[in-house]
Amino acid sequence: MTRTLKLIVLITLLGSFITVKAQHVNLSNFYLIPNNKEVLLFWTIDSGPTCNGITIWHSTDSVNYEEIGHIGGVCGSSSSAIPYNFTDKSPLLNTVNYYKLRLGYAQFTEVKTVTIKYNEPGKLYVYPNPSIEQTIIEFNNDQMKQHSLIVTNNLGNVVYKKEGVFENQISLITSGWNSGTYYIALFDNAGNVLKEKLIISK
Repeated sequence: MTRTLKLIVLITLLGSFITVKAQHVNLSNFYLIPNNKEVLLFWTIDSGPTCNGITIWHSTDSVNYEEIGHIGGVCGSSSSAIPYNFTDKSPLLNTVNYYKLRLGYAQFTEVKTVTIKYNEPGKLYVYPNPSIEQTIIEFNNDQMKQHSLIVTNNLGNVVYKKEGVFENQISLITSGWNSGTYYIALFDNAGNVLKEKLIISK
């Protein structure tokens, strides 16, 4: 093969590579759905240009990503829209999870975020804490057990009491309470109790 012919072949291959690389895969309906302690990812590649493989990337700080999944083969179709899905079985709980897709070798999608809220059994979550006007009490009550709530001040006086609690979230209006430390106790019918401190700051 002459030098001129080699140069023509190289230019042709390079042109083909640039053409393929320039093809942009169109993505639609990229969304996340929290499902208990998992995250379901759904997206659709519109008809048109295709790509070689899809990788799923996850981050908890929006800066450092790691690959958590791969869908091999040709992705998309030149003639019809193709839907895809992926399940992240181990997202970080009670914090923001960031997801993006890499289509082929270089094209990244926009970033999507989701937070999986999960209350561990045996723990009482109180927020905001310190509180000024309102605070939320959350706990794991998946079995819908009946509970009683008692809030006392630092002198032991009861400032709030609620019986027959079947939900897993209680809202307290604290705007009329004095500044100081309060003690929250949540009892079930078996005598188990969850405790937490609440600070009121005016």
